[in-house]
Amino acid sequence: MYECELFLFLAEVHFIDSKVSPVCHEFCHVLTGSKLEEMFDRLQKKYCSCMSVHSCVQKEELDYFKSVMDCISSEQWDQLNSEKILQAQIILQKLAIGLSNDIIKVHKEKGHPKLYAETERDPPK
Repeated sequence: MYECELFLFLAEVHFIDSKVSPVCHEFCHVLTGSKLEEMFDRLQKKYCSCMSVHSCVQKEELDYFKSVMDCISSEQWDQLNSEKILQAQIILQKLAIGLSNDIIKVHKEKGHPKLYAETERDPPK
């Protein structure tokens, strides 16, 4: 999630200073739509079947997010603008909040004591 946020931030900065390109930075993963889908699927299978990205974002939103990430990673700047990147950032916030809420839910279901004052949050609209 952090790398996606940084990737989108660098893409946003690109529209202010075209010399800044996210693909010139090193990330742990190749940030493309299909790679993200693969990571989400692995997360759901490996850790918990209740962790599903579709519990916090609509399929259309996830498809939109992946298409923006694909355009950035292939440097198709003519298909992007700062509004599209902002929308992708909002979708990423929804994903992060959903993941956090899923972790809290699994933690409660396993009967573990509270590690912090947990508050489930609603995703941005």
